[in-house]
Amino acid sequence: MKLSIILVNWNTCDLTRQALASVYKETSGFDFEVIVVDNNSADNSVEMVKKEFPQVVLIENKDNLGFGKANNQALKIAQGDYLMFLNTDVVVLDRALNKLVNYLDQHADVMMVGPRLLNKDLTFQHACRRMLPNPINSFFYLFGLTRVFKNNKSVNEYKQYSTDPEITAPTQALSGAAMMFRRQVYAQIGGFDEVFFMYGEDLDFCKRVLDKGWKTVYVSDAKIIHFGGQSSGKRKVKSLLNFYEAMWLYYKKHFYNKYNIVFHFLVWLGIKTKMFIALVKNYLK
Repeated sequence: MKLSIILVNWNTCDLTRQALASVYKETSGFDFEVIVVDNNSADNSVEMVKKEFPQVVLIENKDNLGFGKANNQALKIAQGDYLMFLNTDVVVLDRALNKLVNYLDQHADVMMVGPRLLNKDLTFQHACRRMLPNPINSFFYLFGLTRVFKNNKSVNEYKQYSTDPEITAPTQALSGAAMMFRRQVYAQIGGFDEVFFMYGEDLDFCKRVLDKGWKTVYVSDAKIIHFGGQSSGKRKVKSLLNFYEAMWLYYKKHFYNKYNIVFHFLVWLGIKTKMFIALVKNYLK
């Protein structure tokens, strides 16, 4: 088996249908399997998958286990030489998965690849190719300085606004919405860290890949539309809390031993301040 494609579904029946249809339409030429993990959806997702995509391997959870843990369930049974996390709110374009597989086939030194993610209007999503967060570039990003100084490479290091998206090149971090990697990666570093319920697990995964000295590449001609935030949008406040909690978890895991208690407090305060601002803005919408 060449490729295992893993999707985690939670109440996104129509989007999951669309994503699966695009996978099967645009992917051919090698053996692949699709594994859908359903996190106890209340809509007709499970029935839809069983009826319309009987070839899919379906895991039905009795509770919402979160994004990371559900993906890890699928990794345990996946058969592919290459493994892929793929969100349900995507549309695969122009044989994108074939292009990612071909890139791994042709570049033995590359361990993980990601596509060009596009918004619904086909504009570029910068989150699909970025630097790993650290306290400095995260501060610039969270408090809007990256958008003010888009052409300053030091300020916008995290989202790399000034880097040409047409160029296929090594990068530090991909988006968990679409990332493909060799089985060796899973064998040596495991799947997502399940301490992250939602958000942050993809950056943590990329950090562990980078710490191994492995190469990750953004493949510009592999294009996938990513609508974004469809599941999380159904519980906005909880989603925001998960997002900012993930920031603190990521900091504690990868930076806590590098700084003193005063710096820890400043980082914590910055995250909580930004979370409060986001919650107020959300309430006033």
